[in-house]
Amino acid sequence: MTGDSIERTGRGVPAGRGELRELMRAFLAESNEDTFEWTSVTTADGLPHPWIYDLFEDSNGTIWVGTWGGGLGRYDGSSWTTYTKRDGLASNAVTSIREDSRGQLWIGTDRGLTRYDGQRFTKAGLTGKSILTLHVDADDNVWAGTWRSRLTGGGLHRYDGRQWQAFGKRDGLPGVEILKVFEDSRGRIWVGTYDHGDGAGVGCWDGTRWQNFRVEDGLLDNCVYSMFEDPDGRMWFGTMRGVSVYDGRSWYRMTTADGLVHDRVYAMLIDAEQTMWFGTEGGVSRYDGRDWTSYTADGELVEDLVRSILQDRDGGLWFGTYPFAAGHGGISIARRPTQRDSLEQKAARYLPPRDQRKLSPGTS
Repeated sequence: MTGDSIERTGRGVPAGRGELRELMRAFLAESNEDTFEWTSVTTADGLPHPWIYDLFEDSNGTIWVGTWGGGLGRYDGSSWTTYTKRDGLASNAVTSIREDSRGQLWIGTDRGLTRYDGQRFTKAGLTGKSILTLHVDADDNVWAGTWRSRLTGGGLHRYDGRQWQAFGKRDGLPGVEILKVFEDSRGRIWVGTYDHGDGAGVGCWDGTRWQNFRVEDGLLDNCVYSMFEDPDGRMWFGTMRGVSVYDGRSWYRMTTADGLVHDRVYAMLIDAEQTMWFGTEGGVSRYDGRDWTSYTADGELVEDLVRSILQDRDGGLWFGTYPFAAGHGGISIARRPTQRDSLEQKAARYLPPRDQRKLSPGTS
């Protein structure tokens, strides 16, 4: 698929074929180099749990892994360490990890927020809240998006270092179950919503008021899992029915008809080589400005549902997956052959010999 059927919609702007692809080419690097070496990390290798919810690299180059049920995993380049409720986590269901300007980690869980100062874990507020997403903004405010509104209230919460402020529908928030919080280059806060699976669209907070967008404005679907801003300032939204792109005036759409391997998009990334990656329910799709390539559990991935994507400082691409069946799931790591001396190769130093460990689907 080449993306010729991508259409532009919304606000009376006429549709156009291939316009989004042309916009993407402005900041993507066309390349014939799509060869990667794939390896997998599973519980057999030290991963605390196969259900991966978030991947994060801190300022020291340490990789942190949030799992749903196994606690928090830490990889220092040579070995894995697992932290759980026994160590001070609010819950073993860890959904989001972020770092503030002082090097403290903020850890969102299904039962509240935990802070890690490098020595110990302490409770950091929102006790009992089911947190799905965290963001530390340019002013070091901590934003937490919550869900399970019928049980714990849901809503968006901001901590300024002294107190929490809650945002709800009365304040203009589009919905009360928040899947994603993102800060753009202008300092605006964007949220994607779930709201019992129906979604309530996306909201944009400019510091004074909320501006909200739904399907009738141009979104493909009101349930929005992921978002990012491209180098030209356009906002990208991963929805349950494909990707919607907003340039401040017009909307563009991208679906499986244009090259995505699946329309449910949970994670998106522009890597250091200026290629785009889309983590979906059916695998990962890569677009380099010219060609689409998809990777699935039939070949490279440990599982098709990709919940998170991270590029580490050595260039390795980490894909955290969510298993469809027991015994599956984990992390798949892709690197170019020229990256052999990076973090993924270091991982091989602590793994037992290949013939002494059970390989998972997608292990090379």
